[in-house]
Amino acid sequence: MTPAEISVVRARPDPARGVFETLAVRDGRLQALDRHVERLAASVADLYGHPLPHNLRIRARGIACQLAGEHRLRVRAHPTPGRLVVRIETEPFCRAEPQLTIMLSPVTVPCGLGRHKWCDRRLLDNLCSRQSMPMIVDVGGDVLEAAWANVWIVEGDRIVTPTADGRLLAGITRSLLLERAPALGVSASTEPISVARAREADAIFLTSSLRYAVRAGVEGGPSPHRHSPIVDVLRTALSAAAWDP
Repeated sequence: MTPAEISVVRARPDPARGVFETLAVRDGRLQALDRHVERLAASVADLYGHPLPHNLRIRARGIACQLAGEHRLRVRAHPTPGRLVVRIETEPFCRAEPQLTIMLSPVTVPCGLGRHKWCDRRLLDNLCSRQSMPMIVDVGGDVLEAAWANVWIVEGDRIVTPTADGRLLAGITRSLLLERAPALGVSASTEPISVARAREADAIFLTSSLRYAVRAGVEGGPSPHRHSPIVDVLRTALSAAAWDP
């Protein structure tokens, strides 16, 4: 399947619906709170010209500390005339089996969806199915990201993820992995990745704030269920990283 044969979607999220962050909560503690708040602050300043509430971290910690077990905490921010509305919501989170392999279906979105985490998920939700998740590809064939995750490939003893050049959301877990990979004995880099290169990789995996690292395959590839033990090592390391004191 060449880039020209991949379906093209030109719809875009509606910025007026806002942006959000999703954080993992474990027994009252938040993971990577400062990084998530900093990314959200950059988005709302860029899109809406507003600062975040100065007490947002305190509010998030106060809500999280009352939760036992695993939850997801979402911070949503959207503009209204003259001000920014910020809401925090939580719900229990049941992590999927780590052995699950997610099938990725390439979809061309010219220039990607950009560097913001949009509340308007209609485009991505419409592209998702029980069998597959959309993998966003630019018109030139560059793999950008998946619906709710960053894409990585395994090539020998290296892991590679697309460069954060404004066409994709640079995930918090992605940044944690880039920083911590050397201590795990793994070489990690950011490079352009074509669909063909992804299909020929030794393995593919996804990273996200709630699922850490999960195996994936690309439709049309020779073996979507390839297994690389490094994914399990990375999942364990990311699960333990950057928890709020």
